[in-house]
Amino acid sequence: MKQTRHPVRNLATRAHSFLFRTTGGRFGRKVRGAPVLVLETRGRKTGKVRSVPLLYIEDAGDWVVMASSGGDPHHPAWFKNLEADRRATVITDAGRRGVEAFVTVGGERERLFAGMTSIWGDFETYRARTTRELPLVRLRPQG
Repeated sequence: MKQTRHPVRNLATRAHSFLFRTTGGRFGRKVRGAPVLVLETRGRKTGKVRSVPLLYIEDAGDWVVMASSGGDPHHPAWFKNLEADRRATVITDAGRRGVEAFVTVGGERERLFAGMTSIWGDFETYRARTTRELPLVRLRPQG
């Protein structure tokens, strides 16, 4: 499947990550009232650390994020990186934590999808826009 290019979205993502990281989360920790974390993964091809701001909900001490990519036909790069290596880092305004990623399934996934749409209604639009299942990823703190 061909990768969709979004140069403006990619620039905004890099700027958001930079502001969030350099201010310790003072800027960029919310978007339209929804909480934001920065996820750092290791690139599966380059080995370089990649960061992306993501909306999240908390569930049982874990962070939950959605690999929506705005409803594009392909999974976002950060999700593919997690498929290659489940270990990552989450940055919130409370600091940095190592995490291990788990893709949710079944009833748990549906329950968490409802939670995600409660903070960002556009997730329903993204789901309608694509034929792929939008993965929900549980980020479990380590250590």
